[in-house]
Amino acid sequence: MSTKPLEMPESMESRWAKLRSHKRFISRVKLRLEWEEGAAKRTANAITVDVSYSGCMAVVGAALPLRQRVSILNPDSGRKANAQVVWRDHEAWDVGLELDKPDPSFWGL
Repeated sequence: MSTKPLEMPESMESRWAKLRSHKRFISRVKLRLEWEEGAAKRTANAITVDVSYSGCMAVVGAALPLRQRVSILNPDSGRKANAQVVWRDHEAWDVGLELDKPDPSFWGL
């Protein structure tokens, strides 16, 4: 009888890392988000949890729906970028934002 070592399942984090298109960097960048909700213009403060070439994960002071189009203002640099909500946690404040035109210099890192 041959004994084979038991293979441990790949961690969830390892699997997600393989699915991501760009490496993430832990960084706290304060942002201001703007979007339209019907005829009203809305704004909310946000702070990133991590950033990448193509977007960020952020904690936002508003409940943004999936696929919501937003304009992101980086107040430290004065730069703006357009993005879309591509992920939401079950908690209303955690969102993933994907930049329309990926630009790693947007984050000022």
